[in-house]
Amino acid sequence: MSYKNLSKLPIVLILLLVFLGCEKKEEKKVETKEIKKIEVEVNKITKSNYPIWVNFSGKTEAFKNVEVTSRVSGELKEIYFKAGDEVKKDQLLFKIDDSQYKAILEQKIAGLQKDEASLNLAISNVNRYKPLVKDGLAPREKLDELVATQKQLQAVVNASKASIKQANLDVEYTQIKATIDGKVGQNLLDVGNLVNATSTVLTKIVDSKKLYVNFNPSANEVSLIKKYKSQDNPTVKVKLENNDSIELKGSIDFIDNTTNQSTGTVLMRAIIENEDNIIFPGTFVEIKLFITDEIPVIAVHPNTLGQNQLGTFVYVVNTENKLETRQVEIQYSNEDIAIIKSGLNEGDNVVVSDITKLGNGILVNATVVENKIKN
Repeated sequence: MSYKNLSKLPIVLILLLVFLGCEKKEEKKVETKEIKKIEVEVNKITKSNYPIWVNFSGKTEAFKNVEVTSRVSGELKEIYFKAGDEVKKDQLLFKIDDSQYKAILEQKIAGLQKDEASLNLAISNVNRYKPLVKDGLAPREKLDELVATQKQLQAVVNASKASIKQANLDVEYTQIKATIDGKVGQNLLDVGNLVNATSTVLTKIVDSKKLYVNFNPSANEVSLIKKYKSQDNPTVKVKLENNDSIELKGSIDFIDNTTNQSTGTVLMRAIIENEDNIIFPGTFVEIKLFITDEIPVIAVHPNTLGQNQLGTFVYVVNTENKLETRQVEIQYSNEDIAIIKSGLNEGDNVVVSDITKLGNGILVNATVVENKIKN
């Protein structure tokens, strides 16, 4: 179009042509926003032999708990210990007045001497009459009487000796000694009081260098323990409730053979070493019972698990580096391990980072890290 022709166009049309030409010359710049990936840590799932422990609550009991009593009655004369002392077996603890028992012993000794004298005379009579009867100088009946008398007196002497033996024991029993090693409690009777044989408790001795721990799994749990345990006497770890600083070790020593009909539980007992008397008898404790480390399983750390309306889930990083919600079924879990029954396969990359701010379909940059499950 020539300049002359252009000048004949209306001014509005000219302006429109000018602006359209300018737009064609401008290059439109399109800005592309780069999507930022979230950094996450993952574990690559493998079937492994993890140590499996199960948790219970229980109560400790003294390994030995003995009430100290006396075998004889009498006035308490001496106490030879202080409450809380560590005592040894046969250590002297109490002394009862022994004067009457010594007097009885002396009487019995004197009676034995008299009986022995009578027996010796009877023996002499028998020995003297034997040759007379043999030679026909004395009647046989008389010798028989003398032999019978000798036997009677021998029985009396034997009874006297047994009585003296008992009297000696009574004198010894006035010294009351510890029957086990352990820690002695306070004396329950003061000097000057009358002690009644067998019925008066003088003190208690507790052996807590070892402790029993009693607990009550369900009958079903006991069946599983018996089926899968890899030790004849499974190892246990015991700690105070809400206190991780103290942990004692031991092993199972008893499983009851019947189920409690009212509770559906079975009594189990462990023995633990308590050499320093750190835990007292009668204390409530937390128990970890070792089952096995010989069964390969798929497992994750409990911190990787989340909860939604469908149940338990984990986040898995898929081949597109996006998060995928995977519902899982838990076979067993405790504070250290969650064994997966279904929902995960070997090779899956499970997110072990904090999952609270994550969601399905988020693009991530995954870094494989060491498994957090304790071995």
